[in-house]
Amino acid sequence: MKQVFNAGGKIAVIDVPAPVCGDNEVLVQNTFSVISAGTEAPAGGQDRKAGTTSLLSRVSKNPELVKKAIDMVRKEGFGRTLKAVRGQGELGLVPLGYSSSGVVLQAGKNVTEIAVGDRVACAGAGYACHAEVIAVPRNLVCRIPDNLEPEEAAFTTLGAIAVQGIRRAQVQLGEKVAVIGLGLLGQITCQILKASGSYVIGIDPVETRVKLSEELGVDAGLVQGGQAVSQVLEHTGGTGADAVIICADTPSSEPVRQAMWMARKKGRVVVVGAVGLELERSPFYEKELDFLISCSYGPGRYDSLYEEKGVDYPLAYVRWTEKRNMRAFLDLLAGDKVNVKKLTDHVFPVEEAEKAYEVLSDAERRPIGVLFRYQPEHIVEPVRKVELKFAAKALDRIGVGIIGAGDFARAHHLPNLKRIPIYDLRAIVTKTGRNARKLAEEYGAQYCTTDYHDVLSDPEVDMVLIATRHNLHAPLAVAAAKAGKHIFVEKPIAMTTEQCREVYEAVTGSGVNLTAGFNRRFSPLGQRLKRLVEKRQGPLMVTYRINSAGMNKEHWINNPVEGGGAIIGEGCHFFDFVSWLVGVEPQRIHAEMISSGNAATIDANNVVCILTFADGSVASVFYSTIGSES
Repeated sequence: MKQVFNAGGKIAVIDVPAPVCGDNEVLVQNTFSVISAGTEAPAGGQDRKAGTTSLLSRVSKNPELVKKAIDMVRKEGFGRTLKAVRGQGELGLVPLGYSSSGVVLQAGKNVTEIAVGDRVACAGAGYACHAEVIAVPRNLVCRIPDNLEPEEAAFTTLGAIAVQGIRRAQVQLGEKVAVIGLGLLGQITCQILKASGSYVIGIDPVETRVKLSEELGVDAGLVQGGQAVSQVLEHTGGTGADAVIICADTPSSEPVRQAMWMARKKGRVVVVGAVGLELERSPFYEKELDFLISCSYGPGRYDSLYEEKGVDYPLAYVRWTEKRNMRAFLDLLAGDKVNVKKLTDHVFPVEEAEKAYEVLSDAERRPIGVLFRYQPEHIVEPVRKVELKFAAKALDRIGVGIIGAGDFARAHHLPNLKRIPIYDLRAIVTKTGRNARKLAEEYGAQYCTTDYHDVLSDPEVDMVLIATRHNLHAPLAVAAAKAGKHIFVEKPIAMTTEQCREVYEAVTGSGVNLTAGFNRRFSPLGQRLKRLVEKRQGPLMVTYRINSAGMNKEHWINNPVEGGGAIIGEGCHFFDFVSWLVGVEPQRIHAEMISSGNAATIDANNVVCILTFADGSVASVFYSTIGSES
């Protein structure tokens, strides 16, 4: 499928595998998607800047990242540190877009409110991309009213942002509200305010945009300049605006300064756009203003439980969530309260993405609304496999398929496989087509895919390397064994005893080899220690202390479903090591965790564990996430 990316500051339309539908997602064939001129356009866009900003300058502006980089250079060396930092750069391809409309191709097993064939509006950076097929979490998808055109519904994300900004301003019927910045977001905000019964003053430095806002119903349109504050005071009888909503996109702090002077005493100033935030104390203090930031589409934004896992907030306690704001805007569109057709200047086929962004780069005549059009005539079967080259596997080589390519696989497994001549990298499987395509090209794979079944059914793949999140290790290992593939699986092999049994039975029943990614025993010091203790005459006493300091509580490894916690996810390394060192299986195990009483600490990640072995040896494993980083 075709998808639009920022590739190092240049717009590229690349053929990538279509995504797979998750349990809490819907798979959507896009019909239209909207370019957000504020965040995607060359003149001020954060998305495009992400690909052009120097890696060094980005790191240097974050003291915490600088400290981590210096520590890593000390421990790992400059070369490995540079590779790791580059690995955080989204592989050089930044997906663009976050507002679209389309038709549902598939609904995840947990999704009951949306069905195949439904027309839907979609939201979310990284989800509602400029792509022919997208996978979107259930809480970021809304059914489109029957009387609404898909090109109108494609604006829903922008509408939800505008709705949330107005809610943050707590605008009441009859209040006078100034809107600074009359781009796409500002024009929509003005129309919603008018529909809610406000007196609206639209302000922008571009006269044509001011005139457009007047055509769409604002009560007063002002060309932004030195007189803007006095003009707002004039239109409000000298009291000032009850609320000022800033929808501008500029690094300058001037819009915020003007907003504070034009707001009434005890008024509200709400920042929706991306502007400078160097505040003046005088008007802020003297007027006792409320200064607020509006967070994107509404409550739920940046909450992985809400956005990724589909856990909704109870309506009685959180009346307006991201999804409910989206529905509210769709209702406004369906009721002809907001006109987005007059905001649409251009519609380009997605294949002409570069031309669309060139139009947006014209600072003097930059359009407000630009859409991408896809192929709505018929529903297509998503293509999840993209062939990159056609070369038969050499008979003396081992064909390898990679399933999952996160930070560790990119930093270690892929470079190692490329260096070792007996391996032939056949395929790379990742959740997103962007990652699969980029890595497959970089490491010379034959094809990339988002469906691991492609690899398991490939006769030229002899071995699979599983480096997904922990909850997928066991089921993928079982599937690979049943397909007759040899297996290298990252630790842990499984997350439950029952899963361990299933993997054991599948592997022994199929006669394939399985290796787990326990790497401590292969370190030079580990090997030397093993040779020393093999000469012993009696039992061993082993103490192994691990300070895994600085582990983020929100990291996926601490998710009980995906990661299983630090002891299952990381501690297994050390149980393996001491068992290997002693040379016999442990007979008994006893463990205690701390009771910190600190909500920021996961007590179960901080344990002291005693293992006893058949030869009389004893090992103590001390694992801590709250110890010193030194």
